[in-house]
Amino acid sequence: MHESSNAQSPPKGLTEALRQEAAKVRELEQQADRALHEDGDTARYTSLLGDKAELLSALPETVQALLEELPGTQREQTEERLQSFAHSADMALELESVFFMRQLLYPEDYEEGRDNDLEKLVRSLEGNDE
Repeated sequence: MHESSNAQSPPKGLTEALRQEAAKVRELEQQADRALHEDGDTARYTSLLGDKAELLSALPETVQALLEELPGTQREQTEERLQSFAHSADMALELESVFFMRQLLYPEDYEEGRDNDLEKLVRSLEGNDE
């Protein structure tokens, strides 16, 4: 297998799996925000953000088989990003920090309506970097 053969187009399975996980993250965040702001349910808010952190913590394992299809350097870079997401999620869970859980995937300079870091990763794998 030539490493350059897949460099421009990662396996559809990987990008689709990551896109689905990113959609789950957004849905959990929206549910958490509704629980807090509309229902005043801080316990549900905390639980949903914990679910988000757990999803991110498991993400490298969730897509591991699909990562194997990427060429070497691209696979390593993608694995590093996913491991970084998982490490941050693990820290948030260990600290039981709801604020940290909410901020996972969002840099300090994040602007509402922009892609989060997982969505940016999907776009970069598709060759659609900003």
